[in-house]
Order: sequence, then structure tokens, then C-alpha cells
Amino acid sequence: MGQCLFCQNEIRKVLTLQELFGFGKKNRGRVCRSCEEKLPRLAGQTVCPGCMRPQASSVDLCEDCRRWRSCYPELTIAHHACYAYTGIVKDWLQRYKFQGDYRLAGAFTNDLQALQRTHPQALFLPLPISIASYEERGFNQCEELLKQAGIRCVQFLGNQHAGEKQSEKNRQERLLTMQPFLLLEGYEKYLQQEIILFDDVYTTGRTLYHAKILLHKHGFRMVRSTTIAR
Repeated sequence: MGQCLFCQNEIRKVLTLQELFGFGKKNRGRVCRSCEEKLPRLAGQTVCPGCMRPQASSVDLCEDCRRWRSCYPELTIAHHACYAYTGIVKDWLQRYKFQGDYRLAGAFTNDLQALQRTHPQALFLPLPISIASYEERGFNQCEELLKQAGIRCVQFLGNQHAGEKQSEKNRQERLLTMQPFLLLEGYEKYLQQEIILFDDVYTTGRTLYHAKILLHKHGFRMVRSTTIAR
């Protein structure tokens, strides 16, 4: 079955009866059961209904989301994230994104494919990174995650940011970041499509809301967002 992308141990998968007799699709996961059980899944937890931030209430918006609602009353305050940004997930993202451990791009294929099945008509739009970040890493981490999952994506956003990288800013600096995105030629043909903005981590929400408000101002009305971690 191959090695687990996290712990490098061999994956020994127990087939279900459906898989054994050929009635179901064999899901060749890239993460062993032991590591999968350690993943801090947000589904089923008490989280903010607007951004899935863990909190005491699943009814009230968190402080961040209340601020976004005040700033952008025309937008729907809603976001989906798979995991909490901690432990094994944080370690994976840092190894993949900043240390160039490219083989980890397939670690969350199952999660992304499940999301695609939930929204079969939607088009995934990975947030573009700055030219400086691309030159440093050599790849867009979000595009590669989707590619490894076999999910076709579209790209009609450009990133014109030329300053300090988001990962090097503190919380207040992130919130004050100016609009980095612009629409590329040909975006009009996607106006009637459901769009899922995709990023790796939701920290303050600033980057995603920059993208959401830009799309809304240009006529997009079916825009969702999702990240691997929150």
C-alpha cells in the first residue's frame, strides 16, 4: 500500500467487503490509520459558524467574524476548514510549504475529494501567491494540493503583492494588508459558476476576504472558501 506520508511507516489497509468483492472503489489513502487518528479534525467540534475557529459556542460568531460582517455586510460570513492548525497538521504544512517537502502534497487528497463530491459543479480557485514567494518555493502550494487530488482548478486571480510575506507578519500587520489581488482577463466566463476559493491556512481571514470582496464587486454571487487548516 506504500508508506504513510507523515510517519513513513508502511500502510496496511484492511479492505471492506465491498472493496474486497469489487463493488466499491479502493481508496488508497496516503496516511496510515494511526496518524489519521491524530489529525485534529474540526467536523463535529464546537466551532464558530463563520470560520470554524474552536470556541465555546457553535451559535455565535467569533470576534474576527463579527468584524468581517461589519466590514463586508454584503458577503456571507461562512468558511470551511478541515483541521485545526496544530500538532501534526501544522508540522506537515510547514514541511511542505517552507521546506519544500513536495511529496506531502498528497496527504489530504481524501479530504479535498470529499469536498469536491459535496460541490460537484463548483470550480476550485487556488489563491495565487506573490511572485517573490513563487520564486522562493518554486510552486504554489494550493495548486499542487489540488493537482495531487486530481481536482481541476481555474485561475483568474493575479497577485500583485510586492511587500513582506504574510507568514512573516504579526496578526495586526496581516489585518492591515492592502488588496493584493486583481482579476485576470477572461474572468467573465466564470461569473455564473460556483467558485470555491482554496487556501492552505485560515489565520485572520484577511487574505480570503480580500479575494471574496473583489469577486463580489465584479458580479460573482456563488463564492465559498475552504482551507486545510484553521
